[in-house]
Amino acid sequence: MSTVHFLRWLLHTHLSVEMRNSHWGFAIVEMAHLLGLAGLGGAILVVDLRLLGVVLRRQTVARVANDLWPILIGSLGVMIVSGTLLATAFPLKYYYSPAFRLKMCVLAIALLFYFTLHLKVVRSDLDRLSAWPRIAAVISLILWLGVGVAGRAIGFY
Repeated sequence: MSTVHFLRWLLHTHLSVEMRNSHWGFAIVEMAHLLGLAGLGGAILVVDLRLLGVVLRRQTVARVANDLWPILIGSLGVMIVSGTLLATAFPLKYYYSPAFRLKMCVLAIALLFYFTLHLKVVRSDLDRLSAWPRIAAVISLILWLGVGVAGRAIGFY
């Protein structure tokens, strides 16, 4: 079965039809997606600003990151579930959307970077010893901003 055949099947499932036709369903799921975005974006922003030495200078980066870890993971989970539900409403639209494809590519890169290199920098003690924490923070902020901009662009296609 090809991807397009699967998406055509998905388009006619009960979940997809309900997401499309429900008066409030799509809006409520989108609200959850945006609340997840606020939590995820806030946690990432605070950790990256700490890596840059802008906020919470008296706290170690590892401490700030550990304190925000539950919010980051919980918000990411909410966004993945709600994003999947949103995509089921119009699967073929998203499949053919260049903005959606870009968002998924940048999201994959951002997640890979954040949970590998960024996490290694956060957990290390490189605070004042090198430029790597600042480089990691800037790359992280650029990647996550790219996810957000590409996500916003989906509405225009």
